[in-house]
Formats: sequence, C-alpha cells, structure tokens
Amino acid sequence: MNRVFQVEFKRGFYSIGFYIGIIILVIGGMIGAGYIVEYMSEVDYLGEGIRFMEAVCQAMRSEAFTFLLPVVCTLSMSASYLEDLQSGTLHYVLLRTTKRRYKWSKVLNCGLFGGLVVAAAILFLLGISFVRYPISGAEIDLWKMLDVTYYLYFLQTVLILWLNGSFYALLGGVIAAFVNNRYMAYAAPFIFYYVASTLFDAYLANIWMINPKEWMIVRLSSPAAVLTILLILNGVTIVGYLKIIERRGKND
Repeated sequence: MNRVFQVEFKRGFYSIGFYIGIIILVIGGMIGAGYIVEYMSEVDYLGEGIRFMEAVCQAMRSEAFTFLLPVVCTLSMSASYLEDLQSGTLHYVLLRTTKRRYKWSKVLNCGLFGGLVVAAAILFLLGISFVRYPISGAEIDLWKMLDVTYYLYFLQTVLILWLNGSFYALLGGVIAAFVNNRYMAYAAPFIFYYVASTLFDAYLANIWMINPKEWMIVRLSSPAAVLTILLILNGVTIVGYLKIIERRGKND
C-alpha cells in the first residue's frame, strides 16, 4: 500500500496542475483581500488582530477565493484515474500492485491534493502578507494579549477550506469516472458549486445548512455543524469513488 501511495503522491506533487491551482488561488485571494489591503495601506491600521493575519482571513473568506476553489483543487489528481484507464496505463500498474491498493491510493491522494492546494495557497498568502505588513512593536504587544480563540478561528477556517478542497477534488473524480469523461473532473465541481449556491441563495435562503457557500464561508451555522457536514460529504465521496473504480474494474 505504501509503495503505490508514494507513487501516486509523487504524481500529484510533480503535476503542473497542482502548482497552477496554487498560483490561481493565491491570485484570487489577493484580489479578494483588496479592500482591506488598500485600507491598511492608507492608514496606520491596528485593530483587534494582526495585520498580515487579518489580510489572509479576508482573502480566505472572499468571493474570489471561494469561487475559484472548486476548480483549482481538481487540477492535480481528480482526472488521474480516468487518465490511467483511457491511456491503458492501468493494466500495467495492476501488474505491480493489487486492485485494492491501487483504488485506495488513487482516492486518498485525490482528496489529499485537493486539500493541499488550498493549504499551500494559504501558506503563500501568509508569506506575502507578512512581507507586506511586517509585525510592528505594537502588534507584538497585541499578539501577546490576544486570546487563543483568535488563532483557533484562523485554524478552523483553514480546516474548513481544506475539507472543501478535498470534497470538490473527490467529487470531480467521482463524476468523471461515472460519465467516463475526464474533463468533467474539472468542470463538474464548479458547476455544482455555482448552480447549487445560486439556487439556494435565491429560493432557499432560510435553509442555509444545505448551501455549498455556507460550507465554505461559515456565516449563519456553527463551525462544528459545518465540519460535520464536510466530513460526511468527504466520506460519502470516498466510498462512492471506491465503488465506481471497483465497478469499472470489473466491466473494463
């Protein structure tokens, strides 16, 4: 299991889609944080948080960042199973490992890289913001006084976005494998997010818990409820992806 998992991990890590996704998400975050960045540039900002962290929080919760996330998280590994199947590579891979190990490594790496794209983009945004807004003496004093909940909120936001990235990457893989079209791995998650969130905002605004936008930007729900929903969605897509790979393996 470890060997085939490592091979798939290297495949995702060396994938150009992985780095393109990070770059696009970083640009989206910088655009999304535009107004607060402009505000902090014009005044000597010192609110209830650290400037560079406030800028990144704004970036993570911006429309631009969340709009791009369902697409960029699919670029590295969501279509990899169909690429193996359609190119004939799958036959040679299975000569070196078992079907069970292959499908688990494929599914787990798909979800992992969906989340890693988001985490890497946030890390780059932190670095960029830190360079642009180095910590002042007053901020160091504020840093010492801030409650731990300030940092827990930041980590909670990162975790929620990671799970969103994992879910949309897996969803792309599931749909692509089901319809036998690898381009749907990139398009289907975005279509789902855009159409579903738009319809729920327009017609079912009171049922915010089933709105994909609420799963990404927690506004009215409790973070614990959103995390529970995302864990369930990830579990369902993992099982579904495994079943589809197994079924296609019997038929093809």
